[in-house]
Amino acid sequence: MHASLPMLRFCRDVLIGCLTLAIAWGGGTLLLRVMPDLITTILNFSGTLGILTAFGIFVPPLTLIVMGVARKRSGLVVSPLLAAGIPAAVLVWSGYQQMLEVRNVEQRAFLKPEAKHDVVMLPSHGCGIACMQVLAETHYSVVGHEPSSNTMTLYRKASGDVCYRPDNVTMLVKFTRAGYAGLCTVQSPIKNVEDALILERLTAKSATSISLPSRYDGDLYSFIERTGGKDRLLGRWAGGNVKAITEFPIGPRFNDLDFYGAALGVRLTNNPVFGHDDLEVRAEKLRPVLKLQDLQPEAAWAYGDLLDQLRKRAAVSNLQEPLARAPATPGETGTAEQASR
Repeated sequence: MHASLPMLRFCRDVLIGCLTLAIAWGGGTLLLRVMPDLITTILNFSGTLGILTAFGIFVPPLTLIVMGVARKRSGLVVSPLLAAGIPAAVLVWSGYQQMLEVRNVEQRAFLKPEAKHDVVMLPSHGCGIACMQVLAETHYSVVGHEPSSNTMTLYRKASGDVCYRPDNVTMLVKFTRAGYAGLCTVQSPIKNVEDALILERLTAKSATSISLPSRYDGDLYSFIERTGGKDRLLGRWAGGNVKAITEFPIGPRFNDLDFYGAALGVRLTNNPVFGHDDLEVRAEKLRPVLKLQDLQPEAAWAYGDLLDQLRKRAAVSNLQEPLARAPATPGETGTAEQASR
């Protein structure tokens, strides 16, 4: 009986300490919620709110620890650790469970489309870097939205003299800066799309058709095949993490182009990709565009990019010429003789 009294006192002190901290922390949280916005703004602007918040968080547990040490009541000393540790452990565990919940929504391996499609829908306004690379690297046309009117628009790849028309020369400059000299888009409005491959990106809040945990912070990418107006999911990636004291990443980090390239089976990049093109001809054709004030300074930058590529290729060819003229080494000569035999 006497042996159990210290344990009862310890448990009682732990309970008293936890209740005290619950009242202190809970009361402070409630006070912040009911405080008028004007007072909160004034206190926050002056820095007083941060000081009061820190005071409310740290002073109660420190007081319990000092009292416990002074009165030799170990239960009061331990109570702050339990009061903070147990809720933290529960929060971390719930965050881990929510991370698993998001992973269950994913479908990392892409299914193959059942039909052949000529159009890809992108969640973009205007024809940006993703749109240009899909047009340049694949056979697909792209459906997006016009930035000014939000009208659904079909973008098709074009080249040649059509790119120097007033309506298309702006995209010619953009394609050149992206590393695709001589390409542009021809665009036309479109009302609906019955057959296409759809690359969709939704935020956690806008993904209303899918139940996502409240602590998930990120986007949800979907690859969908639409045939005859009916949608079929081909793949889905989650790009973000669950925040619960610590961060639980859903999977490997990726960006928009990583997902689009993986879905379409091509390599997309944010860096300029100058292909095998007659850059001298493109540079000469771009010179008249430099006189158009509406396209400055982008046109001048595009022209400068072409000149940089020409200088790099000239430098490489100058380096290769001495190597081609250099005499063969004995090992190379022997190899050549063996090959001739």
